[in-house]
Formats: sequence, structure tokens, C-alpha cells
Amino acid sequence: MDYLHVKNLSKTVGGPDTSFAVRDVSFTAVAGEITLLIGRSGAGKSTLLDMLGGLSVPDGGGIRYGDTELWPGSKQSAREARRKLALVFQHPHEQLFAATVRGEFDYTLRPFKLSGEEREARIAEALELFGLGPELLDERPHELSGGTQRRAALASVFASRPRWLLLDEPTAGLDHEAAARLTGTLRSWTRRTGSGALVATHDLDAFLPVADRIVMLSQGTVVHDCTPAELAARPAMLGDAGLLPPEALALGSLLRRHGVDVPAGLPAPEETAQAIAAVLAARARRGQGADAAAGLSAPGLAASADAPASPGSASREAVLCGSPPTFASDRATAPVGVVSAGSFECGIPADSPAIEGDSSAAETVQAGTSADDPFPSSGSGPFPAMEPSPPALPIGRRFDPRTFWIGYVLLSAGILLQKSLIGLAVSAAITAAAVLLSQVPFRAVWKPLRAFLIFMGLSAVIAGLTIGAGQGESPIGFDPQAALAAVRALSNLMLVLVLGVLFPLTVGYLRMKQGVEQGLAVLAGLKFPVEAVALTASLMFRFIPLIGGQWNRFGRIAKARGQGRSGKSGLGLAEFRIMALPFMFSLIRMADEFSTALEIRGYSRTGGRRARSRTLRTQARDYAAMGVFLLIFLCLAVLADILG
Repeated sequence: MDYLHVKNLSKTVGGPDTSFAVRDVSFTAVAGEITLLIGRSGAGKSTLLDMLGGLSVPDGGGIRYGDTELWPGSKQSAREARRKLALVFQHPHEQLFAATVRGEFDYTLRPFKLSGEEREARIAEALELFGLGPELLDERPHELSGGTQRRAALASVFASRPRWLLLDEPTAGLDHEAAARLTGTLRSWTRRTGSGALVATHDLDAFLPVADRIVMLSQGTVVHDCTPAELAARPAMLGDAGLLPPEALALGSLLRRHGVDVPAGLPAPEETAQAIAAVLAARARRGQGADAAAGLSAPGLAASADAPASPGSASREAVLCGSPPTFASDRATAPVGVVSAGSFECGIPADSPAIEGDSSAAETVQAGTSADDPFPSSGSGPFPAMEPSPPALPIGRRFDPRTFWIGYVLLSAGILLQKSLIGLAVSAAITAAAVLLSQVPFRAVWKPLRAFLIFMGLSAVIAGLTIGAGQGESPIGFDPQAALAAVRALSNLMLVLVLGVLFPLTVGYLRMKQGVEQGLAVLAGLKFPVEAVALTASLMFRFIPLIGGQWNRFGRIAKARGQGRSGKSGLGLAEFRIMALPFMFSLIRMADEFSTALEIRGYSRTGGRRARSRTLRTQARDYAAMGVFLLIFLCLAVLADILG
């Protein structure tokens, strides 16, 4: 039997001195089974899938598919391991590259060097698996409906007959019926082929009935490795990862406390309905009739029926946590311990550390919960909330953004004046100090800096090449002085580039735009297009990160679908060729959507006044910082004049 072994896998975010995304993760998955990776947002599921799929190199630990090493391993073993697996991203239709659906299959199957007959057999099998007909092969993928696009993308992945299938939130955006079809297809596929599936998901209601094993993550570590039956017996384990129990478990617990003999574990809906019908029939035979049905449905079951319409209500919270809601009229008769039992089954008691890392939830539990009201009606507390956006860097909030605009202009001008090595060295020291003071992770600076250094090296080589024209000279030579001159000329631009990367990351794009708008507001009376200039400046700083984000996204998809046809890391020529055109189309679509947004916001009209959400105010510390920037500029200007 084939196994997937993960041992002591670790990955840091932002460098070795920052937080862990995945830390010392170890588990084993078995081929022919479905293994769930569950946890709150930010628990490390997607990072782990990227390493399992060969898209991201771990900082430590190892991954082995059977006898084949992925990390660490040789280039050949990594390629072999990748050909055993297929990675499906959260929105499969975004994986479509080719001009036709047949082209999608051809790209997936090309590394396997199949005969024409075998290739057609695999395509037909995959189409049938997802209920698609052969007439779809000549259609353009992006002209299909959303549901058909998703099925076509999944079919192209399944056509490779992977030994291991890695899926990231595969039911995202699907209704209950479509999710049920997908999980049923996945279950039958693993049983029939003996292949294994790892599914990172929040949708426990859809996947628990078909899962064989559950790996529970919290803050990058494994807190539980269990079977669905073990989880059903101890739902409180979910609290260790800050998760709520699925509705099937919560409903079963509620019904059992109301005297309904629901089977333990994860009963099918039909079994639950039969159990409820049996109780109603038994009470009717005892003469209770309709009153028995009313007693069974109120207060708990009636609340559960209304719960979906108001997900944030106290009724919904009580149902999900396995305890019937207690109203003022019946608190005196409520059984002792009902609330505490529900809190235990929900797995998040008031003093539980399960929600560590979610400060808002932790504050709610500590300040607003009690034995009578463990789950407040506000919808906060233990319920997984939307991940807050990362706070702005402290120094970026401490000063007026106009201060940074002035500083950027003055420092850039002073750096561009330098022609000598000493002047460049002083400018480099000032730039390094700016990097340290900005608190921006060095990784964010290094990516564009590395690309510029490569460009600088190529420019130096080209500038230094000479073609001999005199008798007896070598036809091709190299002039170190010319190469050094090219490096000197580009060094100023490199330092200005670093400052340009720091600026928006420190201040933020919105505040940066506000700064230039208010800074140039005095020119509005002279018909100066202040808003257009502010918007252009902001877009110039944001353009490269947006392009970089799109490039990385398409690169990951191309690498995942490339089946290891290139090296261990980075994009090969095959991936670049297949992703170049879709990447350009995505930029065009993004620009079109962005222009529509600008039209809606009124930026096609000039001369009008727009309301400001916040007015910037310059304080004493801003004037002091401007003075420092001016002093640095004057020193650089004098240095450039002295050294020539």
C-alpha cells in the first residue's frame, strides 16, 4: 500500500526571524483514502499544500511519496514525485490556460508521452466522470458557464490519473447539491483507483461523511490526527483548533438531549429523519398527539429551523454549539448543566486557549461570557471571524504621508546627484538606514532588488564588450572600465528603486494618494489636474506589485499543472510559454475592471470636489522629519559638488 509521509515539516513567513506558517508538522496519509486538513484561516493549510505539491520549498523536514523523496531530494526524485500528484486550487476554473478544452487535456497529459489511443481513452474517462460530453472538447474554456468551467478544469486534472490528489477548498462557491456530487465523485474515485486525496477545507459537513482521516491544524502545528469516528465521539477536539462542530454533529447532540435516538457519529439525513419520526409516532401512540410534536420542536428544534435565516443570532449559536436556546420564560425549568454540556461539546469553554491568536474572540470570551451566556448574541466569541487586515506599519501611521512624499523626492534627488564611489557608498548607507527604520520585511525589498541586480549585471556585460577593429586585436574583448561605468550609472537608480519599494509599503497606497491630493490641493484653483496626478502617482507605485501578484499566481498554476517537467524550483520554458498569453489577458481584464471602477468613482470627470473620509494634518514631528530629509539632501548635494 502506498503512503504519503510528512515528517517535521516547517516553513517560515518573511524570513527566519519571523513567524512560522507551518512548524514541525508530521502525519501519514494512505492511498485509497481521503484525508482532511482542517483549521481556521491562517492555520497553515494552503502553505502545507504548496509544499506537498512541490510549489514551495520547506525550511526543514521532509516529504516522501512512497519511496520517492520530494523534499529533500534530487532533481530527478522531485520530478518523479510531482508526476504522482495533482494540485487543484481553490477556484479550479482559474487553472484554465489553453484556447480549447482539448488543449487543456493536451497540456496535462503531454509529460506522460502517451499514445494517441491511450490519451483519448483518458480524456473520455475524465469527461464521463464529471458528466461532460466529447462535444465540449472544441469549446473555448472561458466561454463556458461557471459550473462547466469548474468541471472541465477538474476533468483535465483527473485525466492524469494522479496517485495523490491535493485539493484546496474544492467546495468553495458550490451549493449543497453540487458539493454533494463532488464529494461523492471523489469518494468513488479514491475507492476505485486506490489513489489518495488530501483536502484542505472548512466544509466539514460536506467532507466528514466521506473522510477517512482528519489532520487538524492550529497556528501551523498539528493538534489532532484522528478518524471521523473519533471526532464524532469527542467533538470538543475541534475547540483546540478554534473550530465549531459541523451541523450534523451539533444537531445530533441536540436531538439526543430531546430524547431522539439519533445514531452516534455522523448519521445520514435519512437516519435522522427516521429517528425523529419514530419519536413522534411513539408519543402519538401514547396520546400526546400534536402536543408531542410541538414539544419536540420547541424551543430547540424550532430554533434550529430558523437558524439558517439568521446565522448571527443566539438561536443559531446555541444550535451549532449543541445546546438548546434558553428563553426567559423557561430558564427556571431548564435542566441544570444544559449550557455547560453545549459549551463542552462545542469544544470552546470560556477559559479555553483554543482561540488564542484571535484577539477579538479572546476578549469576548474573557469579558463578555458567563455560565448563563457562553455565546453572546453579537456573533463574536468563539465563532471564526473574518481575518482582520494586517495593521499598518507603526512608522507609516506616525507621520503625515506628505512627509514621506517630500522625503522620497529629496532623498531620490540627492542620490541621483552622486557620481563618485564615495557618494554612492554614502547614499547606500542612507538607503540601508531607511530600510531598517521602515520595518518593512527585507523579503519585500529583495525581490525587486534581485531582479534589478540581474539587469545591472547583464547591462555591465553588454557595456563592457568590445569588438576589435585594429590589426592583431582579438575580435571580441572586454573593457572593465566601461562595465564599471555602467554599474555606477545604474547604482543610483537601484537605490531610488529600493526607496520606491519602501514608500508604499510603509505608508499604504490609500494614504499615499491622500497625501499627494492634499499636498497639491493649492494648485486646484489654477486648473491643475490634482486628482489625476495623485491617482497616476498612486497607480505607478502599485502597478509593479499587482503585476508581480498576477505573475506569481499564474506561475504557481503553471508549475502545478506542469507535472514536474522543469527543475525543483522556478519556472521553466514550458511553464512560461503556456502562461504568458493568459497572464497578459488577465492584466487586460484587470485593467478593464479597474477602469470601470474608476468610472463609477467619478474619476472620468475633472474639476469637481469630492468628499474626503479623512483630512490629513501636519504636526510638529512631521516638520522635524522634513527638516531631517532636507538636511540629508543638502549634505548629499554638497558631497556631490565636492567630489564631482
